[in-house]
This record gives sequence, C-alpha cells and structure tokens, in this order.
Amino acid sequence: MISNYKRPFFRRKVLIEGNCLFLIGPIGTFFARLSRYLEDNYVRTYKILFPLHEYGFSKSSIIKYDQDIDKFKEFLSTTIINYEIKHIFMYGNVLIPHKQALELVKELNVEGINVKTHIFELGYLRPNFVTLENEGINYNSSLIRSREFYLKQDLYSILPLPKKHARFRIRKIWKTISFINHSFKNYKIVEKEHKLQPKPIYIWFQIKGFFLKYFFFFSEYKIKNYLLAKNYFLVILQVSTDSQLTEGSDFKDNIKFIYKVIKDFAEASRNDVNLVFKHHPRDRGYTNYYYEIEKISKEFGVYKNVFYIHDYYLSKLFQNSNCKGTILINSTVGYQSLYHSVPVKSLGITPYNIKGLSEQKDLVSFFKNPSPVDKLLFNKFYKYILENSQINGNFDGFFPFNNVFIIKK
Repeated sequence: MISNYKRPFFRRKVLIEGNCLFLIGPIGTFFARLSRYLEDNYVRTYKILFPLHEYGFSKSSIIKYDQDIDKFKEFLSTTIINYEIKHIFMYGNVLIPHKQALELVKELNVEGINVKTHIFELGYLRPNFVTLENEGINYNSSLIRSREFYLKQDLYSILPLPKKHARFRIRKIWKTISFINHSFKNYKIVEKEHKLQPKPIYIWFQIKGFFLKYFFFFSEYKIKNYLLAKNYFLVILQVSTDSQLTEGSDFKDNIKFIYKVIKDFAEASRNDVNLVFKHHPRDRGYTNYYYEIEKISKEFGVYKNVFYIHDYYLSKLFQNSNCKGTILINSTVGYQSLYHSVPVKSLGITPYNIKGLSEQKDLVSFFKNPSPVDKLLFNKFYKYILENSQINGNFDGFFPFNNVFIIKK
C-alpha cells in the first residue's frame, strides 16, 4: 500500500549550536538561502568565497580565499578557530577543499575542538529529495551497512509518497549565471574533470544537450517501442566524470563498464532478451557511446540484442513487466528499481549492495537467473534511508529549512 505522508520524512534533525561556515555549494543560490535562514534565526554565518563566485551572500559574511588550494587546510584551520565555527556545510565530498575540511575536522575533534560537518548531495531518492549526511556520501556514505543492520530496523505499514515540486523554478536562472561565471574561472577545486568546475566548452555541451533531448525523443521513438515489447535488462550509465564511477568502482570509465556488461551478457547466452543501455540525462551533451556499444556488441556476437537509448521515464521502464533486471554501478536508479521490485546487480560501492537487495552472485549468473528483491528488507532499508538522509525538497525551489534545522537558543 502507498499513501501520502502526514509528517516530514527527515527524522534526524540538525541541531545548530553555534557559528556556521559555508564552503562550496550546489551551483545556484541554495547555500545563500540557507545562510539567510540561519541569520534570520540569530545564527552567525560565514562564507568562504573562492574565485568560482557564488551569489546571494551578505558582504559581512564573506571570507575570500584565492590562494593555492593545496594550502587551504591551514587557512581553514585558522578560520575555524578565529570565527569559532561549530558547523561546516558543503556540497559533495570530492572537491579538494571539502576533502581537506573533512580531514581537518576529524583532527580537530580528536583535539577536543568540536566541529560538525554537513554534506549535501542530490537526492538518493529521486526526483523530490535532497540528501544530507554528516561525514560522507555515495561510496563513502554512513548508510553503507550490513544486511543484519537493516533487518533490525522498523518497517512501513504503508509506503509514503513525497510532496512533488514544480519542475520549472525561476531560481534556475542563477544556476545558469553561476555556471557561465565558473566556466571562465581558472581556479582548481578538483583533481579531475567535474561539472562543479566547468570549462568554457561545457557551455556548448549544455546547449547541445538541450537540443539533443528533443532530437532523441523523435529519433528513438520507434526503437523504444520495439525493444520494450520484449524482455529486457536495463543498464544504467553514470555521468562520465561522476566520482561514483571514478572512485567508487573498479571501472574508472563507462567504456570499461560497457565492455564488462556486454561480455557477460554474451557469456550468459540470453538470446531471448534485450540488453538496453540508458544514457545519463546530465551527460547528454557531453558524451555518446553509440559507436563503442555497437563495436563491443558486434565483437561478442550480440549486436541484434543490444540497444542504446537516452531519455525515457524510468517509472515506465520499471513498471513494464518485460523488465527483468537492472545493472548499474552506484546510481540512484538502484533505489527506484528496488522500489518497483525489479532485481538489481550493483557493480560498485553502494548502500543497497547487500544480499536481498542487490545480486551477490556474478553478473553472468544474474543474467541467467536474477535473484528477486526481498520486499521486507527493502521496506526497512527504504524507511531508514528516507528518514535518516532524505529531505523532501530541492535546491532551486521549496526546502523545509524550519523542519530540518533546530536552532539552539
């Protein structure tokens, strides 16, 4: 059974007990809005402003840093002491200053200087959620626990539905402005290519991706109807620069992942089903794996059973009875697949890569006979994930600040 929820999802409140410091946030004005909310509730906030400018912060809160990023840790240590910082907010844990901050906070806590970190990320449960964890996210998440841990949790008698939010939000204009500004700033904040440190060419990729969305809608229309009429396994591709791919798996790039999946599909000799690769929508204008997929599938003699699509509603893919399983690395799609009781095989580090949720046998065995989803375990797992890391809101629109952050008087 499914119903609307009568109270906030996020059970674990964040108690604000002193001054707050903001590092790099999601592109846009979300951190500025959170800063204003805290200031309106008499919490002093500060923002370290790197050359990749972020808009909306008051002048009195800004602390500028444009020196060598490798020396940021020392600067941050001084800042924490001088400004009596008790909380540090950041978006993701892959940026150089964020890695340094997490490392520094552990050292300070050992010394008796109590500082808490709060890491935001896109929702593990899409599309109406934002993720908030304390020490790590994705492949470093504190949610990566044993099957036994989740079996001990409570379960829902009725699965709740989140409040949906408007798809068009005027604040997205600031995302565009920030993205363009960052594209022309030559200041290193990450070791590898990342969309939080865009290049000028990325502006073209974004425009290209916008038009490709409509191109693929028409050009792939017939093939989608054809291939989905037959049993299929769905393969989810990561964003090419995603840390879950480069750091949270053994593949390091999508082509190696594609090769592994097609090779094992051929070995399983499943001529009665299709293998459907789905491109990541946020990577649409940046990459295209058509020729790689064609070449590899021909190499292993399964070309007629392998397909490649771009945009399509995931709910329709999973609600289709012909969908026999999902193969991925560490994608939020895994949660959606499990929600619809579609078997999952994860080839990366992820909270749901445990027996009963993700296939523990090899990929060839999964293709031959995928293990069913343990619905009781998923119910308990879903409840714990939802109530301990997911906030029903978004970065550009509504966000329930007053339900999440409790100000110590």
